[in-house]
Amino acid sequence: MKDTCERLRKALAEQLKLASGRDLDALLSARGRELWIIGIDPKKRELVDVCGTIDPKLFDAKIRRTYANNDAGFMADAHLPLGITDAKADVFLLNLEHFEKPDDFLFPLIVHELAHYLDQIGEDPAASDADKNNAAAMLISLAPNVRDNPSHNHRWAQHLAVGARRLVSGCHSGHKTIKEFAEAAIPPYDRRPGWDISIKE
Repeated sequence: MKDTCERLRKALAEQLKLASGRDLDALLSARGRELWIIGIDPKKRELVDVCGTIDPKLFDAKIRRTYANNDAGFMADAHLPLGITDAKADVFLLNLEHFEKPDDFLFPLIVHELAHYLDQIGEDPAASDADKNNAAAMLISLAPNVRDNPSHNHRWAQHLAVGARRLVSGCHSGHKTIKEFAEAAIPPYDRRPGWDISIKE
């Protein structure tokens, strides 16, 4: 999975820089954290160490079987809920079914998860009034069970709205409008049925 590891590591760093102006390596270094990239294998119902950077014994004992089917995820300080004491890590998770998806599918998903990461580590978004309005529209669009998750809060949504604006206005996305990007970042199954995200460009 070397090529996949390199692609995802590069995408995470580039999308974070473009979406928020933050440097991933600098954030990790300042926090004293490793970045673990973990694959979600829905067929075997287990997790996979994509980059081979996690001690195999630790991975088998603490991580492999903590499976939950999802498209993607980001967890700062993932070592804490896992009960890991000899490593400190922030974890990006991605379903194996998405590994070969094109950038226009994958990157909005990554920006969605990076917005969670920035929220989790306490970074405040540089949101304009338009960003805040778009963030509110994104939150309103969420299905009730998704909206009830405390991770889908105003700061997360503002990070996502800022990222969408910066990527689209800077021509760094194949999506031509903020609305297109937002709808790729928040797929239909996470939105209320029939809800059309009311984004202002």
